[in-house]
Amino acid sequence: MRYLASMETGSYTVGLEERDETLHVEIDGNPLSIDLIAVDGNGLYSLLVGNRSHTAVLLDTTERFRVEIDGVAFDMDIEQEDLARLWQSVKRKAHAGGEQIKAPMPGRVIAVEATVGDVVTPGKGVIVIEAMKMENELRAHAGGVVKEVRVKVGDPVNKNDVLMMLGAQTGE
Repeated sequence: MRYLASMETGSYTVGLEERDETLHVEIDGNPLSIDLIAVDGNGLYSLLVGNRSHTAVLLDTTERFRVEIDGVAFDMDIEQEDLARLWQSVKRKAHAGGEQIKAPMPGRVIAVEATVGDVVTPGKGVIVIEAMKMENELRAHAGGVVKEVRVKVGDPVNKNDVLMMLGAQTGE
């Protein structure tokens, strides 16, 4: 199975195949053989990569995966490669005309995390609204440059109100 893993450092194509009790991993075409043993049922693993032993903890959060290898944390989005490529194509087409960040429900703005001129990457949180005593972080789908911010902290919003406008980055 092939996946697309997106992290702060970039996106990587990852192939996974289990053979002979060994996990064969390919990252951007570079092969690795990993002996992987589940230590417990809570996401703790022992890894043997080459002659080096590592401890890994895998946490599946609601929006992202968090992997800790030897105590160093990595947050990532993981999608099947074919679906990820299709979604990126859809986002590029939608992004050509800009993006509107809309309120998904009525609430009150409690944080504005981007200002006019900021370059926003896909998936970055840009506005937080509070609705029904819960915080909801609104994220940019396609990313781009913030062209307009229509709200400030404390403003009430209605469902489908346009809160922020993004435009294509120069040079895209």
